[in-house]
Amino acid sequence: MSRTSRILFAGATFALAAGVVPSAIAAADGGPVGNNGTVKIDGIAFDDAPDNEPHVGCKFQVDWYGFDANATSDVTFELQPPTTLGGRAPFQSFKQLDGDDNSGGGSEAGLDGSQQYDLRPLVSGVKAHPIQGYHVKLTINTTTSIGADVKHKVFWVTGCVDSGSN
Repeated sequence: MSRTSRILFAGATFALAAGVVPSAIAAADGGPVGNNGTVKIDGIAFDDAPDNEPHVGCKFQVDWYGFDANATSDVTFELQPPTTLGGRAPFQSFKQLDGDDNSGGGSEAGLDGSQQYDLRPLVSGVKAHPIQGYHVKLTINTTTSIGADVKHKVFWVTGCVDSGSN
């Protein structure tokens, strides 16, 4: 072990022995800090189960689990290849999450918010893939994260009636 490694190890050992918990390990409320939480895509019938459905109809729900208290998310949907992009502007919205802590992220108890979306305006006039439909990328920018505050989810959307899908 090098001299630098021994000094760092000794310093970390002293901090832990003194009861100092590094902020990267735990927050004041006991939960993890930073870019915690996950988003799930939920098709009809909507539920609070923390499962992800990568093939949904044009109307679907986004569920937030395990985020910090009172966080807010900027939500953006964009078409992704192989869907023909055609210069379409992204579809954007904003979501305020609940006030509980970030515990229970992988369970129904960790549900922080749900929002229903209808992507017909985004895909109007765009040709759908004949089998899969539209390939969509969801980007979530969430406040209160330490470090990166971005989450992504890519999924397929079908059942959007528009003039370009046939």
